[in-house]
Amino acid sequence: KPLPPTDIKPTPSSTPTFTPKNPAPANDASRWATTNDYPGMAIKREQQGVSRFRVVIGTDGRVKSCEITASSGSSELDAATCNLVSRRAKFEPATNESGEKVVGTYSSAIRWRLPD
Repeated sequence: KPLPPTDIKPTPSSTPTFTPKNPAPANDASRWATTNDYPGMAIKREQQGVSRFRVVIGTDGRVKSCEITASSGSSELDAATCNLVSRRAKFEPATNESGEKVVGTYSSAIRWRLPD
């Protein structure tokens, strides 16, 4: 015997949704590279400029890789940028719409000015 038709529809289980967020610095970005870190050869050659970079941030908030996206014009300054940021930068990891930690990217730049 068939069941009578019903107007009751199953309601989807309500799962909280989060706004995905990108990684954010968890320590002072101004301390990732300081005047004391200026490469000696770059000082001798009087090189300065802006090294733009992109880092991949793991779910643990640590830098997994770094690439220069726009060179300062000095290979020493660019190498120092990725080296220092990879060692010193700490991040709040990215999260997805479920609030789970996920791999993300962060882009910024370091301006290298010759020390006085």
